Amino acid sequence: MIDPLVFKFWDIDVSCERPDIVIAGSPERTDLRMVVEDRQGSLFIVEAVAADLLSKKLHIAEILEHLRTKGLSEAVPYRRDTSGVFLHEHDGRHWQVVPYVPGVQLDRPGYIFDAWRGDAAADFLLRLRDVSPVIDGPVFSLPRYIDQLMMAIRKNRPDVLPGVEKMYRYAREHLYPVYDQLPVCFAHGDYHSINIIWNEGGIAAVIDWEFCGLKPELYDAANMVSCLGIEDPECLWSGAPVSFLRRLRASGEYAGISFKHFTDLMIALRFAWISEWLRKKDDEMIQMEFDYFDVLVSSARLGGDNGTPV
Repeated sequence: MIDPLVFKFWDIDVSCERPDIVIAGSPERTDLRMVVEDRQGSLFIVEAVAADLLSKKLHIAEILEHLRTKGLSEAVPYRRDTSGVFLHEHDGRHWQVVPYVPGVQLDRPGYIFDAWRGDAAADFLLRLRDVSPVIDGPVFSLPRYIDQLMMAIRKNRPDVLPGVEKMYRYAREHLYPVYDQLPVCFAHGDYHSINIIWNEGGIAAVIDWEFCGLKPELYDAANMVSCLGIEDPECLWSGAPVSFLRRLRASGEYAGISFKHFTDLMIALRFAWISEWLRKKDDEMIQMEFDYFDVLVSSARLGGDNGTPV
């Protein structure tokens, strides 16, 4: 139960809590979260934020408000409370509220062959690029992240080293030398289909902005395509990734060097997923990542100078 006083800070007249509603996104980044319904039938997600995440959560709230103000409707901003702040401290916890956005459940894995989803996902990235906030700060270093992960794997999971080392050698040879030459832009940072709330004909909302920041300009695109492809690699040549990449390429917004090393970036980004599977002790998915690596290397060869599957 959440103290009813919490809702009054946002002037929400709650009629009931809705534990029956499944909240999309990762629950690990909040201490507690729940959907509540007010007396007008509107739904809200109320979250308790861990103390060590307050600064990041405030930064994300400000970014989402900026994006929504600039017309990016899929960015759903947190609500300010009656005193004008995003985070309100009560009873030893910090709380935040965001409107709940309903969506349509994905037909997995069939959805990966829906070309219109690729178009919609690409259009969102193009509009995000147009309205992104100006951010001063360091560009996320994927090579540094991978190097640190490799140190941890060597120490804690030497049994998976043969497969990981193969991927590591590839990344060091193909991506590391050019990484700092890749143009950068503001990125969502964890852009994939499960972090999208879909409706019948497009995108209702994009969620989980915890990893947003300055990254290589095709970082989000590479993560999207790599996540679609691991569900069924056949879609890399005949599904949503094809329409997605064609839309981005046709826009003329991205540099040639970014597309040239697109598959290299896809492969490097799989290290973040390996980290996730290690955390969950999911050895089956780790082995799948090693098999998928071979598929992606083959797609890079097929892509030739483009470095992309299409």
